This record gives sequence, structure tokens and C-alpha cells, in this order.
Amino acid sequence: MRNLKLSHPFSIRISLFLFILLFVPFLSYGAETSNMRGKRYCEIILAKTISSYAVYNTWGLNDCPEQLWSKVSISAVKKETGSSFVHLNGPRYWVIDGFKNTSLINPAIKTISGIPMREAGILHLSLMDLFKNKPYQSHVVDRKTTWVYQADKPVFELIDPNGQVFVMQSYSVQKYPQTMNTLTQLGAKLQLPKGWKFKTGVLNKPETIQAVNNKAVVVQDNFLNTYQKASHDFLK
Repeated sequence: MRNLKLSHPFSIRISLFLFILLFVPFLSYGAETSNMRGKRYCEIILAKTISSYAVYNTWGLNDCPEQLWSKVSISAVKKETGSSFVHLNGPRYWVIDGFKNTSLINPAIKTISGIPMREAGILHLSLMDLFKNKPYQSHVVDRKTTWVYQADKPVFELIDPNGQVFVMQSYSVQKYPQTMNTLTQLGAKLQLPKGWKFKTGVLNKPETIQAVNNKAVVVQDNFLNTYQKASHDFLK
């Protein structure tokens, strides 16, 4: 299992939350992409400017082979890319079944430390964002995505005190060992703030979550699992 690695003058205080959840899977598929649930991916995030960060990910190219990922180091990536900031994010695993209506930021393949990746998105972070460091705090992400959840598959929801529903899109093994099977036990393990609830169940019908006007509202729990705001409770 890989630990998070950060390298930047602000790295000690930079919110792990921001760099873990802001994955933007812009793959250039016109048709719906399926069979994603449980699939593994990794990311490498590089600084473009002081407030702009390029997100490179492996999805659609490879599953981030452990024999390669385990050898990736921040110092080597900085030397190879010339970037002043490098963050290694992974491995993570999808909890969605597919997506549609997506497009790449840059379809060109860039091999970093022997791992083929593509530029999936660009993060624009203010100094205020850099110093935020709390789970269960919503953030807006610029991206063009529509998640697909199939019927008869489990989903995992966070519900905030205002009744807003967030559905899990991916789980992490960076901080705690987790599997798809152990996610059903999260309710007894999460350190939920006052007024928050966790729900899990099986879908009766297919559901989707769309980034409205190319903006997604996302939160993360204290296990580093990532959720996106839905228009309604999938389990009602």
C-alpha cells in the first residue's frame, strides 16, 4: 500500500482532501463506459503555476501496476518533469459502474516514471483552499462528468444536516485497508460530524450523477473515500 507523498513549500499544511478527491476523469468516449466498479487507478499531480495543477491519471490506459507504482518517487518525478510540486495519489478504486458524456483535457499520452498517463484535468486552488484540511467539507470541482450507477448494485451515501445527499464515487486504500466488501461496514467506523448520516443499500433502478454546468460538489470522509452530490437520495 502506498502512502501519500507531498513535496511543496506548503506541503505540510496542504489539504490531502483536495488533492485526493479532485480527480477529473475526462476520457474521450462518446458512448457510455461500463464495468468500472472495483477497477484500480492512480494519479500524479504536477504544478503548472502557483495556483494551477495538472492531474494525470492512468484510467483507460492501465491499472497502475503495483510493480511500477511502488517504485515511483516524488524526487524522481520532479526531476523527470521539472515540476516544483508533485503529489502521488493512489491507488484508488471505483465505486461507480461507468460514465458518459466526458472528454479529455489532453489526449496525448505522457509516460511518468514508466507509467503511461493522460492529462485528465486542471485544478485551480486558492491559498485558502491550500490550507483547508477537513473531511466532510464540500468543494466545487470544475469537470464534465456523468457517473452511472447500475441497478442491483450497492451504493454508499453521506447525508449532511441540510439533507444534501453525496454518493460515493471511489474508495481509497491510502490511509486504511479497504475493499468493496468492507465498505458496508463504514457506518460503524466513520467519524461523522453532528447531523451527518451514512447509508448503504442496493439500487432498485439505474441512477446517474451529473456535474451540473460542468461543476461537481464533492466531499470526502475521514477514510479518504470520495462522494459527489446527487440530486436526490438513491435509496428512497
